Amino acid sequence: MESIDLLEKRIEALELQILPKDKSSIDGTSPAITDVLLHTQTMISSALSCRDAITSILQNMTTINDYLDPCNGENDLEVEAKRHYLLELYPELKDTVQLIRTFQNLMPFTNSENILKVTELSDKLQQLTADNLTIYEESREVTKNVLKSLQQYSDITRSISVLFIQLDRTVTDLEAALQPRFVTEE
Repeated sequence: MESIDLLEKRIEALELQILPKDKSSIDGTSPAITDVLLHTQTMISSALSCRDAITSILQNMTTINDYLDPCNGENDLEVEAKRHYLLELYPELKDTVQLIRTFQNLMPFTNSENILKVTELSDKLQQLTADNLTIYEESREVTKNVLKSLQQYSDITRSISVLFIQLDRTVTDLEAALQPRFVTEE
């Protein structure tokens, strides 16, 4: 913490050199530059925390800046290696730019009246979904009962058909028995 306190004192000394010399403007009514910087850093971090594409670019930004710095490690990486690294990053950067463009194109739609109504009507949508599920369950039960009734109807029709076939055979056998037989005398 000593190094941070020392850094704050140096920044305050720089403020005194840059800002007006009268003590009335620096007497404590205006926040210290370190507090303003910390607040700014917090706001930037929270704004970028949910944007993965920008976050990944910012994470790689120091590496990219290091590689693009002409004074950086002539011995570490050759110019060809730097170019190769940038070419490898190019598709990811191109995709990120495309996603940002798509997001910017969709921004007007996020504030549209219909989108705002979605949140207002979500309770009604949930109720309708529950009602639809109830109706679906009832329709499944009715379908099951109809299929059961159709099966019973089919069984009754089949038994009646068998009875008619048996009755027809019996009537045919009776008619054959009742017909006179011609006896031929020989």
